[in-house]
Amino acid sequence: MIHLACLRGNIGFWTYYSTIMKIRDIVSDNRIITVSESNELYTRNINRILQREISTSRISKISNYILNTDERFFSSLVVAIHQGTPKRTDIDLYEQIEIEGSTISEDELISLGSKYGILSLSGNEQIFALDGQHRLKGIRKAFNQNPDIGDLEISLTFVIHNHDEVERTRRLFTVLNKYAEKPRGAELIILDEDDVAAINTRRLVTEHPILSKPNAISNSKTGAISNSDNQSFTTLVTLNSINKIIYNRTSTYYTQRPAEEDLNALYQKSVNYWDTFFNVYPEIVSYIDGNNEIEILEEKISRNHETGGSLLLRPVGQELIAKSYMKFNQDEIQDFSNKLRRVNFNLSNSNWKYLFWNEKMLGKEQKLKNCMLLYIYNGKI
Repeated sequence: MIHLACLRGNIGFWTYYSTIMKIRDIVSDNRIITVSESNELYTRNINRILQREISTSRISKISNYILNTDERFFSSLVVAIHQGTPKRTDIDLYEQIEIEGSTISEDELISLGSKYGILSLSGNEQIFALDGQHRLKGIRKAFNQNPDIGDLEISLTFVIHNHDEVERTRRLFTVLNKYAEKPRGAELIILDEDDVAAINTRRLVTEHPILSKPNAISNSKTGAISNSDNQSFTTLVTLNSINKIIYNRTSTYYTQRPAEEDLNALYQKSVNYWDTFFNVYPEIVSYIDGNNEIEILEEKISRNHETGGSLLLRPVGQELIAKSYMKFNQDEIQDFSNKLRRVNFNLSNSNWKYLFWNEKMLGKEQKLKNCMLLYIYNGKI
C-alpha cells in the first residue's frame, strides 16, 4: 500500500487526481504499464501494432536523459486506474489560514479542502499510461540501469477508467496522442537546451553581427523560404542544419548538452564558417541590410517563380556550400573562398538547371548535387 498526496479536479466527463510518485513505485512490479501491455482498451492484434509504434531509440534517449542530465524534468504522465481498490481520502482544512496578512474565508477553505486528499493504492490495481508511453519505458530502462534514481519523483495525473465505458477511455487516449502537438522545426530549435546545434543556432541569431540583423532570418517554421520573400536571407532550421554539417557529429551527440568549453568551441566553428561566407559575399550583407538590387558576377540575385533566382538565397544552396566547405582543411580556407567566389549560383545557369530547378525546386539527386559543386571548384566546368 502506498499513499500519495493529491489534488482533485474535474474537466468534462473526467474527475482526475494530480499527484507525484517515486520512480521506484512506478516501475516496481510494473505497477504502471503501457496501453499495449494491457488487454483492457484494445485487442491483442491492436496491441501488437501499438507495440511496434513504440520507438526503442526514443526510449534510449529518454533513459540517457534521466541518467545523465542533472536538469532533467518531465511533464505529467496521464494514467488510468482500472480494477483494484484505489481509495481517496479527503483532507479537511479547519485551521484559520493567513496569507500576506489576509485571512482565507471559511467558504474558500471549504472549497480548497474539497481539492486536497490522499490517494491510496493497494497494489492490486491495473494502471496503464494513456499519455507518456515512451517516458514510462524510458523511466523503466533508466531504473534498471541505475536503481539509485528510484527516489526521484515524477508527476502523474490519474483518471478512473470504467470498463463499461471503454470507448470513452479510448477517446481520451486518442485525443492525448493524436492532437497533442509536439514541438518541431523552428519551435524545437528555440526550445532545445541539450542539442548543441540548436543552442548555437540561437546564439548565432543573437550574437553574430550579421546573422543577428532583422532581415537575416525568415519567420519560416521550416527550412523553406517563400519565393515572394526577397528580404530574408535564411531560416532558423537552415542555420541549425548547417551547424550539424559543420560539427560533423553522430545523431546521439545532440541528445545531451556538452560541457560549456565544448559548446563554445563548436560555436566558434559556426562563427568561422559564417565569417568566411560573408567575406566571400559582402553583397549578401548588403542584401540583409535591405538592398534588393545587388549583383554577383554581374547578375542580380533574388528568389523568384520564373527562374528560381540564386542558390545563395536558397536554404538548399546554403547547405550545399557548407558541405563543400567541409572538404577543405583550415589552411585551405583561402583556396575555398577563391573557388566559391567564381561559381555562378543562379538557378538558370546550365550547371544547376534541371538539377536544382525545373519550374520549381527539385529535391532529389543530393549526392550528384554535392559532387557537381566540387567538380566546378576543380575547374572542370
